Amino acid sequence: MSIKSIYSKLFVSPKFLAMPAVSLQILPDGISFLATRNSEEGILPEQYGFIHLPDGTVSHGDIIKREPVIKALNEIRKLTGVSFAKLSIPEDKTYMFKTQLPNLEANEIHNVIEFKIEENVPLSIKEAVFDYDIIPKSRKDNKEVDVVVSVTQLKTVQEYQTVLELAGLTPVLFSPESNNIAKSVIKDTNRQVVVIVNIQERNIVQSLVVNGVVCQTSTLNFGSSTFTDLIAKYYKVDLEEAKKIKKEKLYSENSDNMEIFSYFINTISAIKDEIYKYVSYCNEREDVESRVDRIILCGRAAMIVGFEKYLSMNLNMEIEVANIWVNNFDLNSYVPEISKAVSLDIAVVNGLNLL
Repeated sequence: MSIKSIYSKLFVSPKFLAMPAVSLQILPDGISFLATRNSEEGILPEQYGFIHLPDGTVSHGDIIKREPVIKALNEIRKLTGVSFAKLSIPEDKTYMFKTQLPNLEANEIHNVIEFKIEENVPLSIKEAVFDYDIIPKSRKDNKEVDVVVSVTQLKTVQEYQTVLELAGLTPVLFSPESNNIAKSVIKDTNRQVVVIVNIQERNIVQSLVVNGVVCQTSTLNFGSSTFTDLIAKYYKVDLEEAKKIKKEKLYSENSDNMEIFSYFINTISAIKDEIYKYVSYCNEREDVESRVDRIILCGRAAMIVGFEKYLSMNLNMEIEVANIWVNNFDLNSYVPEISKAVSLDIAVVNGLNLL
């Protein structure tokens, strides 16, 4: 089964809905969006942006105040001229578990999983919406299949559906955040064991990906805003000015890089320690056929000068900054106007466009 939407079974789109759709990620501080177009070069970015939301509008994936979200979605609909939407379900709202099942037909697997929901997540089957992915095996085994199940609350999906519709947008697909990132940054043909580290504004999500399927995630409750706070202290400025300095000084070589990096070292070391623990845990799993081959960094903070090199030296592993366009087009034949740093912040919505 391909990585389709985690809730695609609930919202099956008829043929007339096979229309251009804007991809959305609703975050605590705003809504990220991306619309693409098909061309001879591939799937190309056409319109993208970020609409800020007032503090307290969204918290841990819950929409606390509908009106600002609806207003922002309305603005996105008008900017893109698109009436259909794909939405990323936040990591905070997704449960995931792995199980082994007999090699059954797809409808039979779906029915068997229903009985396993309450054993593995704190939801009843009536409260849950789920989908699953079968992990391809490198060796032939026709008796059993390894299945990863993703689950969310039905009321969460219904709430997102409601705000989209109130903004004049028709939802055609809902998909979990970690699956969207994996779809964006890992080549479709890649069958390695990979850990993705996505550094967002308020959190860091680590994902174990085996044969192209996300098997496990872990979330750290701090993110790139920590670097903003440190810059504000270092330069003795307010947060708005600190954000400007971060954009100007952190992602390209300049005379201040080494001194700023030294000031960041405790935070960067803490991130390194968390990655090490996660990779070590993944390598100890008996159900994973091989060890982690490499780590892919995502999120604009991955571009901090010296960060990738520091992790590579201290973790003694292959580390790379993500190319989010790896399944869209060949960078040798087409170069988007979106900068590398900006692209790293839209991996989630780009992955949605590839589903």
